[in-house]
Amino acid sequence: MVITDNFDHLIDDKNRLAIPMQIRNAMDPQTDGVAFYLKPGPNGRCLELIPEKTFQQLSLRATSGLVVDNDVAKLKRFLFANASRLEPDKAGRVIVPDRFLQNPKNPDPLGGGILGRQVTLVGVLDRVEIWNRADFHAHMREVNADAVSLTAAAQKLFRDAPAEPAREP
Repeated sequence: MVITDNFDHLIDDKNRLAIPMQIRNAMDPQTDGVAFYLKPGPNGRCLELIPEKTFQQLSLRATSGLVVDNDVAKLKRFLFANASRLEPDKAGRVIVPDRFLQNPKNPDPLGGGILGRQVTLVGVLDRVEIWNRADFHAHMREVNADAVSLTAAAQKLFRDAPAEPAREP
C-alpha cells in the first residue's frame, strides 16, 4: 500500500475526522486491516495515522525482555501510552481523542493537544500525517527552501530501500 497526496479537512464539534476515500480505497482489509492507530508524529508538529496491521507489525519488531534500556523503556511508554486505535464509522470518519486536540478551556496538562479544527491529511507512503493546516503550509515552505537537505534525504531514503525482486521473463 502506498498512500500519497494531501487533503484539507475539518474536525467537527464531535471530534470526527473524515478519512478521504482515496486513503480508504488504498487499504486492503486483509493486509492492512480496517482501523488505524493514531500517535504523535516524530516532529511534535503532527500526528500519524497508521493502518492497524502496519502498526501491529512494526510494534512486534520492538525489543522486549526482562531488562530493557531506560531510554527504550521511556520511548515505549510514551509511544504506546499515546497511541489510540481508531475504527472508521460507516461514513469513513474516526473520532480524534480529546487529548490530541487543542482546547484553550481545558488544556492538556501533558501538552499533547496538537490539532486545531482545520487540518491537512498528508499521505506519507505507509501512513497519514495529520497537521494543522497552517503548520503544514509553513512546513512545506521550510522544506522547499532547503533543497540541499531534501536531496540528501532522498538519496538516503532510496539508497537504503530494498531492491525490487527480479521479474521472471
